[in-house]
Amino acid sequence: MGNNNEEIKNYASFLNTLSPNELGIIASLAGLYLSQGLTSNQQNAIGNFLEAIGQIIQCIGAQTQYLEEKNNN
Repeated sequence: MGNNNEEIKNYASFLNTLSPNELGIIASLAGLYLSQGLTSNQQNAIGNFLEAIGQIIQCIGAQTQYLEEKNNN
């Protein structure tokens, strides 16, 4: 898991260097690519799964940021 985690950190750091438009374009292209050849049910299943992952990551990030700011004050 350590090597994968390092790759994810590198990818997240790369995403932070992009402009909002660049990030939106990459997300659009990824969504279009991933949806090709899938039924609407499969598209919904993958989309909902990725949204759930995103929501959990955002929740963890928000709580971490809150606790870091609380500890710095």
